[in-house]
Amino acid sequence: MVYAHVLQFFSDTTLYPSTSIITSFFNLITFSGFVFCFGYVGQLAYYRKPFASVYKKMLMTGLKTLLAFYLSGIAFQLYVGEQPLNLDTIWPIVLLQVIPGWSEFLIAFALIIVFGVILFHGFRSLSKRPVLLWATAAILLLATWIDHSEIKSVYMGLLIGTDQFPTFPVLPYMPFYLIGIYFAKYRIGFRWKYLLFSMLGTSLFVYYLASHDFQLPDRFPPTVYWITGSTFFLYIYYLISKSMDKWSVRLKYLRIIGENTLFYLLISNMFIFSLDHAMPLLMTGPLSGFFFAVVILGIITFMVRIVTVSSAEK
Repeated sequence: MVYAHVLQFFSDTTLYPSTSIITSFFNLITFSGFVFCFGYVGQLAYYRKPFASVYKKMLMTGLKTLLAFYLSGIAFQLYVGEQPLNLDTIWPIVLLQVIPGWSEFLIAFALIIVFGVILFHGFRSLSKRPVLLWATAAILLLATWIDHSEIKSVYMGLLIGTDQFPTFPVLPYMPFYLIGIYFAKYRIGFRWKYLLFSMLGTSLFVYYLASHDFQLPDRFPPTVYWITGSTFFLYIYYLISKSMDKWSVRLKYLRIIGENTLFYLLISNMFIFSLDHAMPLLMTGPLSGFFFAVVILGIITFMVRIVTVSSAEK
């Protein structure tokens, strides 16, 4: 996501045509992958425990994510939107009347956690009934067929999608959350049936590309072709991640990122927004943009290490 954001802000598709392909690919898989991980971690951390012992932690995580959205959204309006720092800028963001760009994924994460609390017992029940869980995931995809031009409310747009502003609506992406719960509960590894199922989902995306002169399906609001397009890549990504988990020592710094994901997403956004304001002529290509993203991640890792090492020394 950080790499894609760097290219979106500091690259030009007319100079670097491959940038469009790279950002489209990461746009396709990243948010869906995060939602899958939310479900996976939710099962391990929350859904196998009593509600009374975890709901406060879930609400606190949701609150932290909401605050991250506020900070990222305000930073976007100040640096990119060049709006003044006053209540007229801040208050609409706080009330979710304005969803600033490149921050909409954070409010989606917060809402998913809220749904996780409200539907806690329902998700636990579904996890014990795999057939019903998969059927529910399929039914949720029907939200992509709604006439989104009729959705004028920001709040409804955040839930089911709208064409009024970019957003990651909760319901169309919720299947990935349920699948994440399922994969964690039943410790799914490599199985041919899941590989074939994931290929089927991505084949819908490929079919759309082939039948529409290789134009991407709509992302805001997402169509069913966009939602299912990531399934094969995410399954491969998941299998690779499980294999990499055995290399515990060599993955030390990747683990730091994984343990502080929200912090990385927030601070990287602030870096990118402020640099876009301070250096509007900055230009990167795919390779230099990759190293740019690595440098940003390295700086944030240094910040995390300062805090964690200082805390350990106390």
